[in-house]
Amino acid sequence: MLRITVHEEGPATRFLLEGKLVGPWVEELRKCWEKAVRIPDGRLIIDLAGITSIDLHGRDLLAEMHHRGGQLLASGLLTQAIIEDIQKSKRQRSQVRGRRN
Repeated sequence: MLRITVHEEGPATRFLLEGKLVGPWVEELRKCWEKAVRIPDGRLIIDLAGITSIDLHGRDLLAEMHHRGGQLLASGLLTQAIIEDIQKSKRQRSQVRGRRN
């Protein structure tokens, strides 16, 4: 089960996630995210403090959200490690692109 709570915080939209980001819940988060991405000039924050587990599809969605400008926040060791891995992958891709130019 995944609980998604969306808070409008001025120019920012915060997604507070609680539970498991696995299976069919990944697609539910994707749908909510796609609606929020349509808001122009808004900052998007994904708060993972309440997440207890993330499967591979959930991790891929978080990476996509991050690459599209979403800010990932975490407090637990699991989610912090996943976020660090996502951020590291993004930096490595940027470095490779920089070498090609």
